[in-house]
Amino acid sequence: MWLKQLFVENNIDFDKRCKTRIVLGILFAVLGAAAVALSFMAPNLPVLFLEPGYRDSITGFYLGTGCGLIGAGIMTAIKNIRYLKNPELKKKQKIYETDERNRMIGLRCWAYAGYTVMVGLYIGILVGGFISLTVLRTLLAVLGIYAAILLVFKILLQKTM
Repeated sequence: MWLKQLFVENNIDFDKRCKTRIVLGILFAVLGAAAVALSFMAPNLPVLFLEPGYRDSITGFYLGTGCGLIGAGIMTAIKNIRYLKNPELKKKQKIYETDERNRMIGLRCWAYAGYTVMVGLYIGILVGGFISLTVLRTLLAVLGIYAAILLVFKILLQKTM
């Protein structure tokens, strides 16, 4: 299963990983192009809750997000194509990515970032109650979805390991 690729004791098919990243890079670039297209259509689209300054800021938001996704997607695809075409660069990157220490650091980084997000959301919920009921409900929904995702992955990992 694809979850097993996350763990240190499993081998990594570096070529397959690079090809997957190329496809994802192209997908990000396409999503970015869609966001750029939305930025041009946004002033003419109906809005559910029109707030002051919405029309000015939403175009810039979609344009900036879209350009960022296009840039990141293209760079990811180019970088991984270079890995596949240059054997020396491929070997160096494969060693870097398959090193047990680097993989363990990556896993711990994700874990600590997850804990930080949970604590940050909880603090936001405590403060958000004094700001707006909408903010409070939104943060509660994000926290609930995040906790549900954690539970799903815990169950999946317990079955695969």
